[in-house]
Amino acid sequence: MTKQLAVNGRFLSQATTGTQRYALELVTRLVERHPGRVVLHVPLGTEVPAAIAGAAQVRESRARGQVFEQVALPWATRRDLLLSPGGPAPVAARRQVATIHDVSVFRHPQTYSRAFRTWYRAMYRVLSRRAVRVLTVSQFSADELGRVLHVPPSRVSVVPNGADHVDRVAATQPDLTAYPGLALGEPWVLCVGTFARHKNLGPALDALEAAGISSVVVGARGSAAVFAEAGAQRWTRAHFAGRLSDEELAWLYGHATALVFPSLYEGFGIPVVEAQRLGCPVVALDTGPMREVGGDAVLLCDAGHPERVVEAVRRLVEEPGLREATVEAGRRNAEGFRWDASADRLEDALTRAGWSW
Repeated sequence: MTKQLAVNGRFLSQATTGTQRYALELVTRLVERHPGRVVLHVPLGTEVPAAIAGAAQVRESRARGQVFEQVALPWATRRDLLLSPGGPAPVAARRQVATIHDVSVFRHPQTYSRAFRTWYRAMYRVLSRRAVRVLTVSQFSADELGRVLHVPPSRVSVVPNGADHVDRVAATQPDLTAYPGLALGEPWVLCVGTFARHKNLGPALDALEAAGISSVVVGARGSAAVFAEAGAQRWTRAHFAGRLSDEELAWLYGHATALVFPSLYEGFGIPVVEAQRLGCPVVALDTGPMREVGGDAVLLCDAGHPERVVEAVRRLVEEPGLREATVEAGRRNAEGFRWDASADRLEDALTRAGWSW
């Protein structure tokens, strides 16, 4: 029997995106449920949240980054079951439950730089064979793991994202002077994402621009070191906010006409359920896991016609009854995505991997 559960804490040294949010919420619940039974391994200089540090054993490595994850961590956990909840994981780990959120590096290789996609493809191929169990975030993504990496369903556990972390956030208005020309009395939409090509943000902004609809884009720039094209400024009505606090993002969800989520490929799409829980209607493309994640509460548009996004936004403005129904259906749908329920699924996955509390 495994004596201690080791956790790959590299995610705590990274900026918070959906991937890091996923790991943080699940690991926080895991250590709170089982105080003293989890050993969290982190890179040198990592700040560990009090909620985790108070219930887990924390071991700080002398290494950082890839050296920590691919060299130091496998050695430090060689006798343990290792949980890697943040996406990347050590390929040399002997016994590991690894998380693969999606297979976009295979489905949309043009999105990423050559170095990034080469490394991630190699890593995912190894993890898909060596991990004793693989976690992913939706049934759609589980099916993709089978189709692309040939991971049998018997080795995959679906542990979805939650949405109720937004309940802890006090909405705070961001500095709107940074968005010149944005008239909050007129319809405007929120977009959350990067210029990764499969996120399809550019065509959606083109359609909104042509229709005279303003937008606030959060986190849109991305990294030129990761994405093959980080995007260029060509819009007068799109206002790029960069990274905002959770409080500022919550305010935008609460005041936008809609969240426009034009992605062509996702493992899950956490902004969809965040928006729904905060009463923001969602307009998305009918692709990937959107029906699974958004339920019947998302206005779905044909992926081949970006102008349909504009039509859906206009309907929300012109048909108050539709907006009210969409908001109410969204809140009901988001209620089904809670982190405690996801933590239950995680514990089941660990049990299937041979762990016993």
